[in-house]
Amino acid sequence: MAVIGGIGVISFHQPVRSVLSLVVVMLALSVLFLLLSAQFIFAVQIIVYAGAVMVLFLFVITLLGPARELGRGRLRFQTWLSALFLLVLLGLMWAMLQGVQYRQPDSGVNLSFFGTVQSIAVGLFTTYLYPFELTSILLLVAAIGAIYLSRKGIDDPEGGPAEEGLRPASGMGGNLPPPE
Repeated sequence: MAVIGGIGVISFHQPVRSVLSLVVVMLALSVLFLLLSAQFIFAVQIIVYAGAVMVLFLFVITLLGPARELGRGRLRFQTWLSALFLLVLLGLMWAMLQGVQYRQPDSGVNLSFFGTVQSIAVGLFTTYLYPFELTSILLLVAAIGAIYLSRKGIDDPEGGPAEEGLRPASGMGGNLPPPE
């Protein structure tokens, strides 16, 4: 299912369909995590990636509209260059996987606790508590900054904050004198 979704991501011409195919990939990946007994990663994959990030992608695509880009044509050597990069990539993958050896986990390790929600929570709220909290503060400041930068003033066509507060739109009544 993940392969079919991945093919859909690169083959669809409409961006909304490509994003929906990416949602299929994320859901298939989360099922793979569940099959590997990583329940927390499964839940995070669905909530964060298949949920929030994909909704953000869809929002941006629908906000920008279905504008089409005009193709500029291909370079003369684009096909040969892509074939060269593909060969280099396959060569690197072959070289990396050449010496891979699998081993059994140590006999004294309890694998029933590894990767569960409880084991991740213990590590997150004991050993990594301060980096976790600093990251949450950083994300909060980034969200507030993004909201402030995207905010437009009502009277200012250039996007800055309005100096004199809120005014009624032109022709909508109100007894305020026009701005000078």
